[in-house]
Amino acid sequence: MTGVIPNALTRRRLGGAVLMLAGIAIAAFVLWPEGDDDRSARAPVRLVSVPQLGLALAHPRSWKQTAARRALRLRSSDGSAVLTFASPVAGRHSESVKAALKRALLKRLKPAKVVRDGPSRLGNRRVASFEINGRMRAGRVRALALVGSSPYRTYAVTLFTGGKPSRRRLAEVQQMLATVRLSKPVRGFKG
Repeated sequence: MTGVIPNALTRRRLGGAVLMLAGIAIAAFVLWPEGDDDRSARAPVRLVSVPQLGLALAHPRSWKQTAARRALRLRSSDGSAVLTFASPVAGRHSESVKAALKRALLKRLKPAKVVRDGPSRLGNRRVASFEINGRMRAGRVRALALVGSSPYRTYAVTLFTGGKPSRRRLAEVQQMLATVRLSKPVRGFKG
């Protein structure tokens, strides 16, 4: 009898994940850029769901995707942008995660400077954000960080680009961030 309840909960959670993906598919279709005037030519997108993080989003198929235990990394086809979604802690710890991320980026990108610190959006949520200009071995680097939380997880999203990223690349990132949906994580999901 006890096996019935967990299976029902798992089916409900997976059903919720499917509904969330359907919502992202609709958002990707509506938000994704179109060809110049050719309405039938849309950029192909990939829908990604990481149930154990309670994270779902859409990104261009041309971006390479790798996943680790509590992180998802997306890299543009030309390597000019790297977007990382991480969930280092449970619950609502946005302030402490933001402070730790800011310290780490300032140290890693020395000499570095915070050029913007304020609110932003991640999907349909208001989140804290900051931008840092700094240096790495390859030259000038810009890092945009967004930190937000749900009742279940705290999320840190970091975008690394060269000193002067293209408008096209930044538009792609904006559209990806607009499709992000956060939900209750599914424990033990091996999907």
